[in-house]
Amino acid sequence: MSPAAADAPRRQVAITALLIVAGVLILFVPAGGEGRVLVPLSAGHGLSAVDAVGAALLAVGATWLEVLVVRRLPHLALPPRALFALGLLAGLGVGLVIASVFSGFFWWWGVGAAALGVAVLIVVPLTACR
Repeated sequence: MSPAAADAPRRQVAITALLIVAGVLILFVPAGGEGRVLVPLSAGHGLSAVDAVGAALLAVGATWLEVLVVRRLPHLALPPRALFALGLLAGLGVGLVIASVFSGFFWWWGVGAAALGVAVLIVVPLTACR
């Protein structure tokens, strides 16, 4: 395998990480600097043009990263129980983040983001290295 081919997963993971970080930073723009709400989601939540750009960057980066992880999953050599636990943790995290947007338990997004972050911090370095 050529050095460029061996370096490709690392480069792709780095690009996806940059897209995700850029999307999250754009989503952290205070509500006063976002402009008017284009699509109201719930009381206290709405989608502005700035949010749409951040969400698009985040969605593209996260989807690309998910494809990289799934394609490299056989090479990660994780036991089935570990894969199940990581999938459960990531699913719980995504579910809590989405539920916090559409319901009244606002601060649960932090718990969901932490759960998803732990799963990502375990799988992504393995994807980039192996």
